[in-house]
Amino acid sequence: MRDGLMGLLTGTLKFRKLFISVSIIFFSSELCLAAVPALTRLQQAVDNEQYAAAWQEAQHLKQTYEGDAQFDFLYGIAALETQHFDYALLALKRAVANNPEQVRPRLELARTYLALNNKESAISEFKTALQLPMPAVVRNNVEQQLSALSKAETPISQGAWRAGFNFAFGHDSNVNLGVSSASISLPIFGEVTLDNSSIKQDSTLGELGAQLAYNRVESDSQAWFINSSINTKQYPHAVRYSTKDLNLSAGKVFTNGNERYQLAVSLQKLNLRDQSYSRTQAIEASMNYKIANDKALTSAYMWSHTDYQKNSNKSQNSQTFQLSEQYQFALGGLGHQFGVALSHELPEKKKYDYLSRDIASVGYGINKAWDAQNTSSLGLNVQRRVNQDKDLTYGEVRKDLRLTLQIAHQLQLNNNATFFANAGYVNNASNLDLYDSKKAFVKTGLSYQF
Repeated sequence: MRDGLMGLLTGTLKFRKLFISVSIIFFSSELCLAAVPALTRLQQAVDNEQYAAAWQEAQHLKQTYEGDAQFDFLYGIAALETQHFDYALLALKRAVANNPEQVRPRLELARTYLALNNKESAISEFKTALQLPMPAVVRNNVEQQLSALSKAETPISQGAWRAGFNFAFGHDSNVNLGVSSASISLPIFGEVTLDNSSIKQDSTLGELGAQLAYNRVESDSQAWFINSSINTKQYPHAVRYSTKDLNLSAGKVFTNGNERYQLAVSLQKLNLRDQSYSRTQAIEASMNYKIANDKALTSAYMWSHTDYQKNSNKSQNSQTFQLSEQYQFALGGLGHQFGVALSHELPEKKKYDYLSRDIASVGYGINKAWDAQNTSSLGLNVQRRVNQDKDLTYGEVRKDLRLTLQIAHQLQLNNNATFFANAGYVNNASNLDLYDSKKAFVKTGLSYQF
């Protein structure tokens, strides 16, 4: 059965190449009637069969354009060709619903059902497409597909696997966010010499990560996912801060018109210098609401619990409650994001309030797609971090103002590989000298998706 199905899918891919070549003129007029200028690069990437670049471009546009007929069609093709089948199904279903008389979105939807091994739905879409005008060569190929499908066994699976890896190299001027001077004046103690853990440590860095994900579509409006990743970050000149982390998450997505809901649970295991450091469990619920074609609002609530593994860190065990809002819009050829977040830490024991903090943050980011391969972004975040009780050394409540600036660029090398470069600056200004710190970092690397 599997060999037969693979033959069907291979045949479908060949059918699509022929379909595009003989019918691009036939379909081009109806597909471009509602063209949106902001979607030009996405359209070009799909036309040139640069599907990985199209998928990346769509990520910058989907929050504001999901529901737009042209975007859903292009997004669906990019998702299908990069094997993000769950996203392809939802997008192409919307495209067909908005333009039921257009042939190509329906044929691409049928192809998506085949990729998900849903023979019955694929047959239904092919049959419906045959009732619409299309070139004779395309009609012949569709009829051949229907004939082949009628002889195939009914597949069962409707899920899709994805995998990837990434690596990067760079430099961090202050790995541990320590102070710049080894000598500092403290209340009561006077002038003291700090140990290395409190003094800034600069180092080159190397990162390596791998990801594995599974997605399954249950219906036109529901899907669920499982994501996993393992990452290691090594600092050759600050070995004690090298980390390894394992992340697992699972959740379900619901869509209802302009509303998209997601509920997810996650687990993280963090090792510091090859020793177990902490474990975190989290639950997150979010809703994305499309206000207009170029505007969207996302609200999220998250609860997490962190359990530190070493006895010396047990006093930091706590729960965190976070509420966030993000507004996204397109203006002047740029994608804009504005976000605010509030979080509150609740320690396991009241006497450790001085280690817990309340955080209010404001962030703003812009991204620019220069062409189908190149995308740049700039982000600024400001946090007000206030501890909940007096610091034991200073006898005052610690209050920090932390500014983070990041710039990034991505270059799509081919359908699978992406080159990236990131740089950033962090300035943590505290009312207590011991916690004043600054850092700069830069890294460049490659990610690859299978």
